[in-house]
Amino acid sequence: MDIDYSKIRVYKDRIRIFFILYFFGEDYQESSRPNCCKVLHSEVRIQKIDFLLRNPDYLAYELLELIRTGSVNKTEIRDVIKKIFVDNEPEVRRLEMEKFFFGAYEDIDQVIAFLISCGFIEYSSERDKSLRVIKKSYYVTNEAHEKMIENLKSLEVLNWYVNRCGVIKKYFGDYSGSNLKALQYQIDEYRNTSYKEYISDIQELVKSQFFEEFGENL
Repeated sequence: MDIDYSKIRVYKDRIRIFFILYFFGEDYQESSRPNCCKVLHSEVRIQKIDFLLRNPDYLAYELLELIRTGSVNKTEIRDVIKKIFVDNEPEVRRLEMEKFFFGAYEDIDQVIAFLISCGFIEYSSERDKSLRVIKKSYYVTNEAHEKMIENLKSLEVLNWYVNRCGVIKKYFGDYSGSNLKALQYQIDEYRNTSYKEYISDIQELVKSQFFEEFGENL
């Protein structure tokens, strides 16, 4: 049986983007949108979180960098990174992203349009005097929230996305899109990627730094 990988990719994109909106959105209770319960105000933040979901080796690198701040549990970080590599995530979970003017980016308009058509989210934008979009807001509906509560436990195939969003939120949930972009630009392989080229993996860099930190091979 032939596998239509393009359709699989479409489903993956829809799942990832919705999960980002759902798990990273702020609680929302406003009379202007009584049918919505969460909101995320920045597409930049969506793109930067998506990059970490799609590139487990970069997430591992950022977790290693957190150790230097002294604000995290080293053993916990070690275990998370070891599992990423034991499960071969940098290979099997990687979805390449291109480098644009402001870092990793992929057009999500079609995904957002689909989620709107399903009644899962609502969307609004604000423009300045020159009609340039300056703020995008994505609202998760009560209907989507109820369906998540009802069905998520029975959809074991999605557990990886749920758990990974949990890890990213735990350690980087307070970071803005600009903060995450700044972290990613500190990595040479990311920063030095040319416009519209795919950002290369950093598995060997992570393995080297992990050994320096813990004296163990990945």
